[in-house]
Amino acid sequence: MRRARTMIARLRADRAGAAALEMAIILPVVGTMVLVAMDFSNAWMMRLRLEQAAQRGVELIQARKGVAGNYDYAVTEMTTAWGRTYNSATVDSWLECGGVRQASLTANCNGAQIARYVKLRITATFAPTFRWGQVIGAAGSGASANVLVGDAVVRVQ
Repeated sequence: MRRARTMIARLRADRAGAAALEMAIILPVVGTMVLVAMDFSNAWMMRLRLEQAAQRGVELIQARKGVAGNYDYAVTEMTTAWGRTYNSATVDSWLECGGVRQASLTANCNGAQIARYVKLRITATFAPTFRWGQVIGAAGSGASANVLVGDAVVRVQ
């Protein structure tokens, strides 16, 4: 019995291999955090590039100054600035009379403040480097792509 106590006391005092055990426990956690941060930063960078492409189209609208009937030239500029495959690229223009959006671009505002806006939007698919859904066993993990959006609005009148 005394011998068993001394053996347990020796095992408690023995620290050889403790660092290896701690590393074995911590390394997967730290590695996963690095990989998640990498995917997140790639998605964030792609979103910023989409926003920059939309801003580029808005800058062209601002450079041409004034109200136009068609802003397709800005969509072309936006998609050219993006320079990659995209899901959709749209332009939306509208009239507000006194802060209320109108159904028609040619509505009569009857003395209310007139404001015309143009919104450019581009969407693209982001596929993460790692399939996180499969790692955690999530349903539908085969479709691990996400749609990111970049948009910009400018007032033209």
